[in-house]
Order: sequence, then structure tokens, then C-alpha cells
Amino acid sequence: MEYPILTPQQLATHLRALRKARNLTQAELALRLGLSQSRLGKIERHPETVGLEQLIKTLNLLGARLVISVPERKGPVRASHEAVW
Repeated sequence: MEYPILTPQQLATHLRALRKARNLTQAELALRLGLSQSRLGKIERHPETVGLEQLIKTLNLLGARLVISVPERKGPVRASHEAVW
């Protein structure tokens, strides 16, 4: 199943949901990631504060993956000002 993520808050919601679906507490997942529970809590609340490497590691431990999807468009693709976050 795919979940399009367009905002950091959507990512936060999905990170928590994935962890809970795996029956993991923040403390358990943090231990597996080598982080403190408070750091994992911050990542879940504000995923924009985490680096890409840590995000991918977290997703992998949750059985998820990062996928880049480019919808078909008509006309030229515009750069940075279209970024959502």
C-alpha cells in the first residue's frame, strides 16, 4: 500500500502509525535505532528535523521504504518554488 506524503505532519502521522502497527513503543524502536526515546519522540513529532539517512533507517526498521514518485505532467517541470515543504 502507498501513502503519498506531501507535508512533514503527514510523515509524522505515518511514522507513529507504522511504529504502533508493529507493536513497538518509542523506547523499543529507539533502542533498535541506537537513539534515546526523547530523540525518537522528536523525530515522530517533527520529522523534518531528521536527516535522510536516519529517516531511511527508521523506515527500514518499520518495514517501510522511501519511494520517489513522479506523476506524469503536461508541460515543463518547475523547480524549487513548487516544493511543499
